[in-house]
Amino acid sequence: MGAKTCLLIMPLPFYAFERVICDELKARGYEVTLANEEYPHTPLGRVMGKLDLPIIRWWTRRVFRRRFLNGGRWTLVIIIKGRGVGPELVKDLKASADRVVGYHFDALSYDRATRRWGASVDRVSTFDYRDARDTGWPVVELFSAQPPLEPAPPVRHRLSAIQRNHSGRLAYLDRVVSALGSEETFVFIFEKGPLSLLLNAIRQPALYWKWRKSISFKPLPYDQYLDALASSEFTLDYAHPLQTGATMRCFEARAMGVKIITNNPHTLESPYFSEQNAIVYPMNGDPDALRARVRELAGVRPAPSQRTPAQFVTELVGDDLSRSPEPNAG
Repeated sequence: MGAKTCLLIMPLPFYAFERVICDELKARGYEVTLANEEYPHTPLGRVMGKLDLPIIRWWTRRVFRRRFLNGGRWTLVIIIKGRGVGPELVKDLKASADRVVGYHFDALSYDRATRRWGASVDRVSTFDYRDARDTGWPVVELFSAQPPLEPAPPVRHRLSAIQRNHSGRLAYLDRVVSALGSEETFVFIFEKGPLSLLLNAIRQPALYWKWRKSISFKPLPYDQYLDALASSEFTLDYAHPLQTGATMRCFEARAMGVKIITNNPHTLESPYFSEQNAIVYPMNGDPDALRARVRELAGVRPAPSQRTPAQFVTELVGDDLSRSPEPNAG
């Protein structure tokens, strides 16, 4: 019997998402080949994909047929997001694979690519609760690649806010910190590049000036990120207004026993979160109500609970779902 092979199609790179999933698949005995979700894999390709131009699907299929569908057979194909994928390419993939599954970690109202090909694969799932209700797709929650730290570091920050600057994140950060006060707060804002900085500064010059000392062009090193997160009583989570799924940040905080303050009310739909470890505070929320909830949960550290990459991959592939332990939102 030949080796199990998996073609993993997803945005490359996407933080360490692809590495974590590859490692889990390799642990299950797969030889993994990575492919980008769209071609050409260049800035031009990203622009064409963002604009949802039909040529990106033609180009992506052409590259796949030449590089990945040239006579061999795949045991498993996983398509994550798949912005450059179309039904025609899925048909090619199914002809060359034993099983093809898909996953969307965005909102269909923001990126509709998965809707285009989702009905053509053997199984498709989403992280977004609203999309799951609208389409009938199962929800597969995200995960934390980092297990709880042992021993847990002492709490040094009442609030940490570690985020890439886009959409309304800076405004939300400012509203939460203004409500709670800046004492014992760790703030790190990553700016992707000079163009992003310029556009964000034009959109919100006063906020940009106020938080300028916390803005960096270099991402926070992962060990420093983990230390800041794990030593926080609360951490800030901001979901794009079009998304309803619980973000990766929420699961990382859950693994560290850190409570979250989030703008996303749908987070409480997840069995991993409850009013004991998550505070929902909308963009225009009442500061007094936020302060009251923070006082209510002050000093109570939820037991760390990691949703693992193994659980994620098991549910994503639809392989023996019973192996995933029940969540605990306490």
